[in-house]
Amino acid sequence: MQEFDLRFIKTVLDDTGHRHPVCQHQLRVRAADEFEAIRTAETEFCRIKTIPRWTAYADVIEVRPVH
Repeated sequence: MQEFDLRFIKTVLDDTGHRHPVCQHQLRVRAADEFEAIRTAETEFCRIKTIPRWTAYADVIEVRPVH
């Protein structure tokens, strides 16, 4: 099992129309691979936020293995 850091990112516009990535939540999970880490993090994020789908709060998920 490996550890992965996952960040749920939402792109927002500032008052001048410029886009900025904003981290909505960050998790560290243990998983066999990156795909399992994403599935685990999606489930945990939805549980924490009490939402049915993570896309309600974020646009993308960034995944980085922990070394």
